[in-house]
Amino acid sequence: MQTPFEILDVADDANDDAVKKAYLNKVREYPPEHSAEAFQRIRGAFELIQTDKQRRKYRLFHLEKPDFQYLLRQSLRPSVFQRPDANTLLGALTEGVIDGLLKSQAIE
Repeated sequence: MQTPFEILDVADDANDDAVKKAYLNKVREYPPEHSAEAFQRIRGAFELIQTDKQRRKYRLFHLEKPDFQYLLRQSLRPSVFQRPDANTLLGALTEGVIDGLLKSQAIE
């Protein structure tokens, strides 16, 4: 199974402009009138990694090596009510990893 990065022929660390440019090139190469199935795959890949935030989520939940740095940064975001303690951080980390693994198993 190909990743969205492979479908669009972009690097894993590509920025928004590079992803959009790759998407437009692929759409020109496989227009929906000629190849509806290929267009659907290209459109789906673009929707998964269109923005930087979506690419981070994809890396976190869909790759074999989850992006633990992103997960840790999300759990350390300041809270209005309380500062997270070690148990909260560990719980968030564990919950995120387990959710990611469950989602990846459900997709296959």
